[in-house]
Amino acid sequence: MPLIELLQQLFMTSSLLIFLFLNPFFLVPIIIIIVVYIKKNKAYKKSTYYQITKVPYFSVKHNTGKYGEYLTYKYLKHFETYGAKFLFNIYIPKDNGETTEIDVLMISSKGMFVFESKNYSGWIFGTETQKTWYQTLPKGRGRSHKEHFYNPIMQNRSHIKYLKAFLGEQIPMRSIIVFSDRCTLKSVQIKSNDISVINRYNVYSVVSTIYNQIEDVLLTETDIINLYDKLYPYTQVDEISKEKHIINIDNDLSFRKKQKVDISTESNQVTDVKNISIQSCETIDEYNYKTILTEQQEKNVDGQTKCVTNPSNTVQDVKETQIFTCPKCNGKLILRTATKGANAGNQFYGCSNYPKCKYIKNI
Repeated sequence: MPLIELLQQLFMTSSLLIFLFLNPFFLVPIIIIIVVYIKKNKAYKKSTYYQITKVPYFSVKHNTGKYGEYLTYKYLKHFETYGAKFLFNIYIPKDNGETTEIDVLMISSKGMFVFESKNYSGWIFGTETQKTWYQTLPKGRGRSHKEHFYNPIMQNRSHIKYLKAFLGEQIPMRSIIVFSDRCTLKSVQIKSNDISVINRYNVYSVVSTIYNQIEDVLLTETDIINLYDKLYPYTQVDEISKEKHIINIDNDLSFRKKQKVDISTESNQVTDVKNISIQSCETIDEYNYKTILTEQQEKNVDGQTKCVTNPSNTVQDVKETQIFTCPKCNGKLILRTATKGANAGNQFYGCSNYPKCKYIKNI
């Protein structure tokens, strides 16, 4: 750094310090903010959330999703005195080589509580069976803006499904969807008794009520420790595994959007390629947007269109071509093997332009 620039910075810094000392009106609030931050950071570092995630307080505070998880834990940490254990951001392996991420998990004597944290604001609308929920946000002057997101009940149901399959045990699990205190659950309709959709400020009272309703001890202290030890490694995955998870989510969202567009056209073509047969056009949603549609269609006697039961060889050729070409940058996909984390030993296709392009294709 040139000497002149260094002297200028020193002069500006000293000038600022002199100004603050001569104007305590500005200095006092700054001191208070610093003291409060230090106190909160100290308490945060003692929390189980930090011990598991190792994410600095400053980063958590400025990450909407992680801050929502931390606040949910803060409401529930009292259950640790009853022997409950918490885990966060658990990347549970699925049977197709991908992962599903659980935000917050509480393992207790009354079973497992699986929390899906939604640190949203605005009005929330949705039903248990609706695939898409809506968030309405004010825009000023009496106007509003609507955003849609995937049904969190279905999302958490998927988490529980793969968690049970991974553990291989019939452990009682409770699904709880936690929205932020800034949200208004304007119209949320739930029929199942084992699902709760609540604001964060109600999470402690809801879990306490469930605790009191269950008289038996469902998990012993040994059970809790064994389950914790089995799941803990899946909270410590490497950055590559996390990036793969995010990419898979983005790809799924793209497939869903693409299918919605394609279904509205006469050709009913979907470019996503998975090794699944289609028995009827009406069952597309049952395959979670991961089905194959071909241009080959046949007409029945009434002239109505039916889907072909088996994919054509043409679609299989397209699949093979897409596997070895990166859909993001058209680069070559190279066969690689994960060396760290929960997916160590698993193979996947990575883009040859990494790290500029981080596309990953599971095998």
